[in-house]
This record gives sequence, C-alpha cells and structure tokens, in this order.
Amino acid sequence: MKPYLFLCMSAAVAVLLAACSSAATPIEDGRPGSVTPSSTLATPSLMARPLDAVSSNMEVNDVLTAVASGDPQQLIKLFGFTKTACKTVNALGGPPPCRAGEAEGTIVEVLPVLSGEGSYLRKDEISDFPGLNVVGVYAVYQVSASAYAEEYFPAGDYGIMLVGPENKPGVVLQVKDGRIIRIEYLFDRASYDTILARDSSGFVLEPIK
Repeated sequence: MKPYLFLCMSAAVAVLLAACSSAATPIEDGRPGSVTPSSTLATPSLMARPLDAVSSNMEVNDVLTAVASGDPQQLIKLFGFTKTACKTVNALGGPPPCRAGEAEGTIVEVLPVLSGEGSYLRKDEISDFPGLNVVGVYAVYQVSASAYAEEYFPAGDYGIMLVGPENKPGVVLQVKDGRIIRIEYLFDRASYDTILARDSSGFVLEPIK
C-alpha cells in the first residue's frame, strides 16, 4: 500500500464524521467553526479557539483561514513540498520510498506526515487529500530548536495545534514562510501541553486555560 493511502483513507473517514461534531462546534452560517473570534468552544479537557481565530501573524492567519474554509484545495495551495531523492528502503525519519519501477535517486516532491510513523504525500497525488477533520485552534507557537526535526521531516517556524472532534486525532501544522511543510497527527489529548512545553519557544496564540 502506498504510504499516502493510509492517511487518505483515515482522513476520508474522519471527514464523513465531521458532521457529527456540530454539537462541539458552534455554527452560525453552516461552516464549521463560524463563530466570533472572541468565543471559545469546549472539548473534553481542552478549550480551543474557533477555526477562524485571528493572530498577529499574517502567515499564520493565511493558514488558519484555509483551515476554517473546510476546502481541501485551499490547504493544498499552502503546501510547501520538499524536493528529495527517493530510496528503495524506508524508515522513520528516512527518505521517501521509491514507487514500483521508480529508480532509486529519482527526485520527488513530498509533504512529510507523522501519524504514528512517518509517511509522505506525493505532490502528484495530492488531489486525493481530503482535508482536515478539526474543530478548533488549541495554540499557535514558535517552534523551538528542541522540536523533532530530521532532514526529511523538517520543522517549521510556527506550529499550529488544532483540536479534532471527540475521539478523533488533533493535528499540528508545521509552517515555514507561510507554507505548511509538515503535518503531524496527535492521538493523545493529554499530550498537547507536554508537546508545547518541549517544542515551543513562545506563543502567537496561547492555550486557553
């Protein structure tokens, strides 16, 4: 199975379930998260800003606007792909695997994804990306030098931590120069503050306590 298929199939199921999360997300005009920026939404053990929250950072706001739109194509426009050579052997933190019949060393454009283990979205297959199933913004932070980063899994300048519906994973979007350069899925809500303590050097939007 191609690495991107796991993400696509999981996210596709999540998108179908998004409609069931309306009780946790106030809706005014039919668009998830369409509430006034000053309001908040409650999730089990977490408080989060609405998806259309506004920060003081324009490149962060561009990403938040794309997330709040619910349109995968708006997100895809902001993807920043990594150009690198594929390898026939793949491991976590390693280069993207070559496709069947693809010569080792072929230059490919990929978006790294951390979801339990590492995988990649290929640029020429990105039209399959179904979007994100999230309901709020937990925090936006400046990424510290201690955050996880590898040659093939680069860290951004900013991390946008998004809350998923109940029993669904959250997401961190790693952003650099206004582009989403890495996607991370968070499966444990209790880990959010631990991740922030480890990976953040300051906040654009602090968690709501």
